[in-house]
Amino acid sequence: MNYSFRKKNKTVKYVVIHYTGMKSLNLAYKKLSDKKSNVSAHYLISTDGKIYNLLCLKFKAWHAGKSRWRNNININDYSLGIEIENKGHKHGYQDFTQKQYAALKKLVNFLKKSFNIYDKNIIYHSDISPNRKKDPGEKFILKNIGVKRFKNPKYTNMNLSLNNMLNLYGFHKYYINNHKKYCIMAVKRTLNYKKISSKISKNFLKNFYNLLFS
Repeated sequence: MNYSFRKKNKTVKYVVIHYTGMKSLNLAYKKLSDKKSNVSAHYLISTDGKIYNLLCLKFKAWHAGKSRWRNNININDYSLGIEIENKGHKHGYQDFTQKQYAALKKLVNFLKKSFNIYDKNIIYHSDISPNRKKDPGEKFILKNIGVKRFKNPKYTNMNLSLNNMLNLYGFHKYYINNHKKYCIMAVKRTLNYKKISSKISKNFLKNFYNLLFS
């Protein structure tokens, strides 16, 4: 199992949700347990809702890779990683099961209480690495685990720029400046769009605004 020790000045404040992106649970388990894979996670949830605790929570797992969120860089330092069994976009992306949602809800509530983690800090791999990752993807329904990420105070008008909204969403300024199209695609996945592109429309801007302020 791959892991590192957390530095004393790095505290857990995020939970990052992933999908495994592999053809089977067995393959995912082997990869997450193999030192040669250079990846790991704290938890793995199977399609039938079984929760596997792969790594002690006091250790840093290698699940986020090159990542940025808000003002933080290297999100592994600040987070716990949960992998959900799903073949992913490369192998036949599936709907997540109700048993997975039930297990994830239970697990997330436990982690929120244990580490004093706020709903706004339950985030996706595609949020922290939008130019590299798509998971958990557009089929993941956040409301199914009872998390309300966005509780921003409403503005008096809707004339916010796209960059303003991307910043309020949480993207690091590096991604907004250098990979904006991927940030847009990540937002569309959060909005559960069926077709994911970087196209900006009035309807998308309205949906994005409502996501942030509803």
